[in-house]
Amino acid sequence: MSNPNTNAADYRTAGYCLFREVLDTEEIRVVNAELEALLRDMPETLVVYKDGEHKEVPARSEYLTEPHPGKASWLELCRHPRVLDAVEAVLGPDLILIMSHIIAKRPGDGLPVAWHQDNTYWHSVEGTEVGTVWLALDDVDLGNGCMQIIPCTHEGYPEMEKVSTGDDDLLGLTVEVTEDMVEAAVPLEMKAGSLSIHDSYVLHGSEPNTSDRRRAAYTMRYANARTVTVDTRKHWVPVYLVRGEGGANAADYIDLRPGRALPGGLA
Repeated sequence: MSNPNTNAADYRTAGYCLFREVLDTEEIRVVNAELEALLRDMPETLVVYKDGEHKEVPARSEYLTEPHPGKASWLELCRHPRVLDAVEAVLGPDLILIMSHIIAKRPGDGLPVAWHQDNTYWHSVEGTEVGTVWLALDDVDLGNGCMQIIPCTHEGYPEMEKVSTGDDDLLGLTVEVTEDMVEAAVPLEMKAGSLSIHDSYVLHGSEPNTSDRRRAAYTMRYANARTVTVDTRKHWVPVYLVRGEGGANAADYIDLRPGRALPGGLA
């Protein structure tokens, strides 16, 4: 597998970059065991944000949002030193964790994700230096619906208007793109344990998974604590300081820097 953009230095210009083999085989095995436990315990319905509102829908493995505040293993993964090293390479040394999401596309009927920006869904977050880590838990390629990026679409940080897709997909919303933009899209094919980081304004999406293989990823959202603030009164999960200094709103964040104990009560 190869991709034209694998250099952290390209993140600013292209809006994304790749880091190969960040987690080793054993680490990925352990994470996948945790994912299987989540899938076994998944309720019949979940409340998710779709079509521009929160609604109760039949549970699917694409909708496993925010496992980290209640489960020690996912929170530890969010502050894994090699994951944070990758994030620091693009966002700097002062980092807050603002949310996470497991998107596991089932074999045969895994939902597509229409073209979208991340930032327009996060009204409690102010600032532009926000990036999403997309950690591959399976080998991912075009065959099983890997994520695709339209490079450079974050330039100027445009906030694009969302419109309904009218289809059965993860978000129910999309943005208008041109044929030239779609033709420029880059598939982020990678082995399990590798990760990409993309800017919260860059356009990205993925096709449905019609293969006989699962396509699972864990997305972790980080921000530069010096230039981004989160209104924790409006935010739906705790915000964690995971490296460096917390900036103006440090008092509102949970200190989870190296050496700090995890919050009590986690499973």
